Amino acid sequence: MNNVGKLVVGVIVSALGLWYAFHDLDLDALLLYIYDVDFYYILISMIIMVASVVIRAYRWKLILAPLQEFSFNPLFSSTMIGYFANAILPLRFGEILRGYALSQTNKISTSSAFGTIVLERLIDLMSLTVFMVFFAFFSPLMEWSGNVLIGLILFTLGALLFIIWLGKSNSQFHKTVVHWKIFQTKTGHRILSSLENLLTGLTSIRQTKHLSLLICSSVLLWVMYYYSVDMVVRATGIDVSWVATGIVIIVTTLAIAVPSAPGYVGTYHAAAIYVLVNMFHVDLIESQAFSVLIHATGFIPLIIIGFVYFLQSSINFRDVKSEKTIS
Repeated sequence: MNNVGKLVVGVIVSALGLWYAFHDLDLDALLLYIYDVDFYYILISMIIMVASVVIRAYRWKLILAPLQEFSFNPLFSSTMIGYFANAILPLRFGEILRGYALSQTNKISTSSAFGTIVLERLIDLMSLTVFMVFFAFFSPLMEWSGNVLIGLILFTLGALLFIIWLGKSNSQFHKTVVHWKIFQTKTGHRILSSLENLLTGLTSIRQTKHLSLLICSSVLLWVMYYYSVDMVVRATGIDVSWVATGIVIIVTTLAIAVPSAPGYVGTYHAAAIYVLVNMFHVDLIESQAFSVLIHATGFIPLIIIGFVYFLQSSINFRDVKSEKTIS
């Protein structure tokens, strides 16, 4: 499926998500409910979300360490730019823009930076799997989504083994494919170089000296996400257990992986409302208000800060488009 097809599918999925979430909407009641929430907790939730990007940038620094030492500022700004782009552009273009932004301020190729971003997402997936296993002990999670959990466990183990295999075979990659006809042209050489850089970034964890810090920072990220959502629960006054909060995080995180419009509009709201209404029997208006607010706490501050960094970076989208295929 080409990019246009993926975009169309994403828009349709988001539209269906919005219909599911808000087709039975009492707008006056929703606005009145939101007006009465405790915005002190909403502010704390936003602060936690911004602080989580600080931890994410620090973890990226650890991931990149085997390739090159980076100062914190370009990593934080590039990560914020990525969030901004993901919020307004389709097809998770922000991941590419994030790698490109870093390559413009440091001596690293976009493809190498993107390889570390792919690795980071795999670490996130492994962390999500552990998070799900933990909450499976305190809830009927296996009954609701046992196949998903088992699939994630198998996928993360497979991804880990794949990275180990790639790291061992990466040194032979060039010798194996350099004589292929497709790589004999000037463009082919550039594509081959990009593939090698991508593999170098993806397998950088094999040379890391900071494995314990990577694990600790990943755990801290999920703790911060949990408390960010918990603050919104407190703000809205929804009466759910601490386990329910964890389940909401799990399901909305899985919803982000579904193709959708920029900013995960629709899919995110539908997932949150489905969990609260169907699993924990929360009132529909309360669930709708919660979905709007929890999406806003992770959307508004990151897109504003990311936009500021984007303006400061003077990134040209046409240049990014050319880097997307050969970097």
